[in-house]
Amino acid sequence: MYSSVDRGGEEKSYTNPTKIPHFIKKHNIEHYLVDSTKNIDMQWSILRPVAFYENLTPDFFGKVFATCFKMALKGKSLQLVATSDIGYFGADAFMNPESYQGKAVSLAGDELTYEQMERAFTSRMGKPLPTTFRPICSFFMAAMKDMGYMFKWFHDEGYGADIKRLREVNPNMRTFDAWLENESGFAKS
Repeated sequence: MYSSVDRGGEEKSYTNPTKIPHFIKKHNIEHYLVDSTKNIDMQWSILRPVAFYENLTPDFFGKVFATCFKMALKGKSLQLVATSDIGYFGADAFMNPESYQGKAVSLAGDELTYEQMERAFTSRMGKPLPTTFRPICSFFMAAMKDMGYMFKWFHDEGYGADIKRLREVNPNMRTFDAWLENESGFAKS
């Protein structure tokens, strides 16, 4: 079992390393895993989560994530997933290996624009979504090339998990609203 990253959907991910350094490393590991097991009796499964809801935290990092999302995606949607749902699929793969052997599964629980996230946050938490100053985010995306490439890729290409099909396997996958109310750091504060 390998936890990687979605790079445009289950089919496209295998051939799309992207320009994002940490995505490229995961792409290369996937190929090494698949190639190394071709002629031996070893099975593999790959889980490819999208961006984590847990990137939205009640601290400075969360403000940076929210502001970069707003700035870089410019109204486009972003797929997100709860780490607990990644755990669900990891456990399911160990409990039902025949369903996952030789397969890669992209994981997402919701897809929303910044505006949809902001409305849901305000509705659930009774206050605006915390953000920071745009120049700070511009600085981070320029100084941390990996981060800049990633947010540009979110805008230009984006994730491609099949959320409807995932909900057939796990009907309890968290939407952003459910995660926000039950698992987020905001619900606990």
